[in-house]
Amino acid sequence: MYIEFVILDNFLLTYLAGTSAARLCHCKPCVWRMLAASAVGTAVAVFYPFMRINGWAMFAVKATLWAVLSAVMYAGTPRALTKGMAFLGCTFMFGGASYALGLIIYAEPSKAAAFTRKYPLFITLGTAAAVYCSVRRAVKRLRVPRARAPYEYGTQVEIFGAKLDFHAFLDTGNCVFDGKTGLPVVIVGASDFAQKLDGAAAVEFAKKLPELRTMTVRTPSGESEIFILQPSRITVYSDRRGHTINAMVGLVRGGNSFSHTHEMLLNPAAMTEGI
Repeated sequence: MYIEFVILDNFLLTYLAGTSAARLCHCKPCVWRMLAASAVGTAVAVFYPFMRINGWAMFAVKATLWAVLSAVMYAGTPRALTKGMAFLGCTFMFGGASYALGLIIYAEPSKAAAFTRKYPLFITLGTAAAVYCSVRRAVKRLRVPRARAPYEYGTQVEIFGAKLDFHAFLDTGNCVFDGKTGLPVVIVGASDFAQKLDGAAAVEFAKKLPELRTMTVRTPSGESEIFILQPSRITVYSDRRGHTINAMVGLVRGGNSFSHTHEMLLNPAAMTEGI
């Protein structure tokens, strides 16, 4: 039964650790990359007991394996190095969870180790699943933008298959409405918007850019031309409560953040009484 335990444990734990690391870095994991890395890690782990090396040599083998697995899962993606370090941390976290459970039950290291050896598959995968669910929940909570002042809101725009978070300000001077749909417009600097896109979302935005409608708006500093985009959803957060608003997104050409903290100007007409 040893081989079966090694294959199941290592394959699923590598997959869960790699996926959790990507989630912690606010990125969507690539399933095929995760499966490939899990297969490579499992294949190497099967031969660990037969390797006639120890000490620094074994450390070098495991360090090399970590680098290879990180490259398979994250090479060429945003924040690849950060994801690799997060993967290492998640690996320790999942591995330590089983032993920690044994210590909680027996309070003696020797009995805790015997406990994890007696039920390796159930304990390892059970604790890994619990930790994974906890990580996913924690990531969701951490990613929720919060309100920071009476007129400051966390705002999330879902567009081009991505979820973009902005620090927004409720601007009573923003009276811009889209002439075609009649919807209020929230204003974002084009540079800020583009920097938040990555991967497929950036490619999709580049394809759609020549087709986007434009309109001219008047501001205290003069006239500006903005691109009009229709998002899948805009969610404005009051504390931890999310409220969906019906609005268009206006990109100011060449625009950056409107201040050190505000990346978006909300239109009062789009806000509901519950916010």
